[in-house]
Amino acid sequence: MSLQIFPYSLVRYAGLHHQLFDQLQLKDSEHLLSSYQTHFDDKEKFKNRLCDALYPVINLQTDDKVRQQLINIKRQLFNNKQIDPHSVSLLPQTLQHDFQLYLNKLQQLSLFKNECSLKFEEEQQIHQQKIQATAQLPELQNGLLLSSPLLYEQLSNFTQKDVKSFKQKEHRTLFSLMRYLSRMTFKTSPFSSFTYTGLATLSASEISETTHHRVCSRLKLNNAIFEYLKSILKRHPLLNEQLLIKLNITASIKKDKICFLSNINNIESFQQINAKGLQLLVYRQLNQRQSTSLKQLILRLYQDVDNADYESIKIYVIKLVEAGMLEMSLGFSGMDEAWDSKLLLFMESFKGVEPSAIPVITLFQNLQQYRNQYSSAGSFERYQILQEAEKQLNEVFCRLQQEAGLPFYSSASEKKITPESPEAEKISIHKFIPYYFSARHIFYEDCFITEKLELPEQQIKDFVDKTNELISFLLPLDVMRKERKKMRDFFLAHYGDNETADLITFYRNYYFHVKKPEKQEQSLSTTDFPALKYWKDAVLKKLSAIEDNDESRIHLDVNFFDGLPAASDLAKNAATGMFVQFGENENGFAGVINALLPGMGKVSGRFLSLFDQKITKSIVKHNENLHHGAVKVELNDASTFNANIHPPLLAHELELPGGNNIYPLGKQFNISDLRINYDKENEVLRLYKEDTEFYSYDLSLESFYNRSNLYQLLAHFNPDARVSLQPFIQLVDQFYLDRHRVPSPDLFTLPRIVYAQNIILRRKTWRIKTSIIPQQDQFETDFEYFIRLNNWLINSKIPREIFIFLRKRAYQTQSDDKREGLHDDYKPQYLSFHSPLFLAMFKKLLLRAGNYITLEEVFPKPTKNKNKVSEYLIQWYNN
Repeated sequence: MSLQIFPYSLVRYAGLHHQLFDQLQLKDSEHLLSSYQTHFDDKEKFKNRLCDALYPVINLQTDDKVRQQLINIKRQLFNNKQIDPHSVSLLPQTLQHDFQLYLNKLQQLSLFKNECSLKFEEEQQIHQQKIQATAQLPELQNGLLLSSPLLYEQLSNFTQKDVKSFKQKEHRTLFSLMRYLSRMTFKTSPFSSFTYTGLATLSASEISETTHHRVCSRLKLNNAIFEYLKSILKRHPLLNEQLLIKLNITASIKKDKICFLSNINNIESFQQINAKGLQLLVYRQLNQRQSTSLKQLILRLYQDVDNADYESIKIYVIKLVEAGMLEMSLGFSGMDEAWDSKLLLFMESFKGVEPSAIPVITLFQNLQQYRNQYSSAGSFERYQILQEAEKQLNEVFCRLQQEAGLPFYSSASEKKITPESPEAEKISIHKFIPYYFSARHIFYEDCFITEKLELPEQQIKDFVDKTNELISFLLPLDVMRKERKKMRDFFLAHYGDNETADLITFYRNYYFHVKKPEKQEQSLSTTDFPALKYWKDAVLKKLSAIEDNDESRIHLDVNFFDGLPAASDLAKNAATGMFVQFGENENGFAGVINALLPGMGKVSGRFLSLFDQKITKSIVKHNENLHHGAVKVELNDASTFNANIHPPLLAHELELPGGNNIYPLGKQFNISDLRINYDKENEVLRLYKEDTEFYSYDLSLESFYNRSNLYQLLAHFNPDARVSLQPFIQLVDQFYLDRHRVPSPDLFTLPRIVYAQNIILRRKTWRIKTSIIPQQDQFETDFEYFIRLNNWLINSKIPREIFIFLRKRAYQTQSDDKREGLHDDYKPQYLSFHSPLFLAMFKKLLLRAGNYITLEEVFPKPTKNKNKVSEYLIQWYNN
């Protein structure tokens, strides 16, 4: 088996350079901390000396009243309380002198804090002015247009406001801007207008410096517009007759029933209707044809049915569509990269006979024009384009909805029910749900560069070799393994090892006997099956044998995995990818693996249309070279997730009921033609047609756990492992947690996990109980809190540049009695405690925190005059 690195790597770049935040650090913060500590230590020294000297004086005192007064002085002194100057006269003369020295030190400390507090406030205002200037950067404003247009609209007033007169509104805007700007400088995800992508190739040189990029922009129409328009057209009394009708690919006659698996918006159901009357006639009409228009079908049926009028036949056919026996479409799907151009061709083909199509044609011509203008326009011009697009789009849709007798919203201020809202779940899948498209939901933008970065070939090859080696050790953690075993055991129990079953029948039985009961009982158990539990126990035993493990880092190598239990049912890592950030550690060239991926272009496919087509062809060629002798097919269900849009990554596609297919008809296989049997030699289930085995692949960006049940089942019919690092990291964490007697320490350090010296699986992490984090007191100045918090971080050995997770799912517990938090609370937020503005942000973030927060070290740490923060998607094949 040879390892081959795919020659092109996708690069994700942060939108702004991290040096942007260098100017927001408090000047001489280290000197201030040390100076404050010197003043504080001097004050403490005199205080402690006074307390020690008061002890014998109190013991020698014979007057109880005076003794009590001296005790009160000592207590007030020890607790840093204000002391009545008149009571000092009770002290011996020598102590009165020492007390005056203490008061002098106290005054010096107070003066220092007052002066620094004023400077801190002044510098904070200077930093706020710098944020006002930064807020005018086009990179930021262009991103806000498509993510937070409300914040964009607030920028004009914010940038002109005197920082000295900032009120609550401006501070909220400042907080939001700091979050966006820090994300743009220190994070490479998610894909959006705030980041951009490029390509990297391997060379003999070091990582090339490309600090100045010409960032290009490409706008695409949100395919939710297509899906919404399609739902209107299906109900439009004139336009729906131009739509295409085809028979559900799973429909077949069994005895006296037409049986089929319907999929409507990925809600699947097995249906059967009587094989007689009009439905039987429709079945026979469409069984020999790919598709026909609704109008043509009705006319043919009208000729064959006695005593039936045109409209009655139409109503009945539409009912068959709603039942799932028939599927209605425009002949292409919203997952096609060119869906908007194909839509125009489709609508123009019948505009002469259906005038209602003309406004739709004009709308999409205008949207294409806006899209072409957008990339070269300035921020304000882009804003105007989006506003005009919003107005025209909703006007045309409202008109169509009125013509169809559908409910509509005429403005954004009216109530909306979105697909994500709780109300939408209660509404029938056939009921039309009105929606108003805001400007931010019409387009989405891809930012990219055409320059190619160069990566050091030998260092990358060594890194990939080690990573591939590590994955081979972690194959018992294959996330597909448990379900594959469950499917196999079910087949053997219900069919036997010599029988075969057609795929649809197997799926129906497996779903009703296994998957449906699991969901009803909510028993999607996380309990490991015995072989995996045995492996995990062996790993924990290995961890306990490491002599030099500590809370800073843990080093693993080949010897660590030697002797761990193997298994005959392990899959192979035939095609793999990873997101990695490169830097340097004490051993030189190193990288942090942020995620392991299945490979085969699963993630990079989303961006292939931005670059030379030869890269797409190269991926297809590499993918087809895998597993010779088997037909490899890509899966596609009814999902319309924009990020799934990509060009074909294999030679063939599997056609599912209700699926949004993107391959040509000649490259599609019908799911109804496939069968399943048991491969005794390899002890796995086999998907095949005639004598040819089929491997089916999930190559979209969306998690396959969000896909249809059939899609999820089919994603297991290939021999490739899908390994995640997270279960192994959790094993290491479990080992460190078990070393503590208490289950949840207030401050718990988890080590950086390193494999083979330079592969970092997890950054050093701190889990902290929120209640122990210093909070700003009511009368404490920002500077005093800055000093106290930084000293706490130093004493706790926590870096002052970190990423904070207000909640992290890997450590989330049911005992968290606070609210669940916002979506962003689960994402890493960069913080620098050298900065007054980040200090203000931290205070606000803590108000949203759960019982625990999680901090991660910044690694690799960006260095001055280096490239922007970047992350690489590297893919490789084991042939």
